[in-house]
Amino acid sequence: MTPVNKLEMALPSLRMRDWRGGRRKGTALCPSHDDRSPSLSVAETTDGKVLLHCFVGCSTSEVVQAINLEFKDLFPRSK
Repeated sequence: MTPVNKLEMALPSLRMRDWRGGRRKGTALCPSHDDRSPSLSVAETTDGKVLLHCFVGCSTSEVVQAINLEFKDLFPRSK
């Protein structure tokens, strides 16, 4: 399972779309604060890593903990 697939399962509000250069971007309701309008930006890099940014100011650590994942879940498995 890819990192973005894990996030899609953990964040039902996540909507991803194709972006330039093979990347995908999306937005979701931030799970670490009372969010009524999507403020969490999610980007998948070309090598499969996931970048998170909450525009309200929640740290990546707070977001990851709120959905019961770990930082390592944001990176593809090494072969």
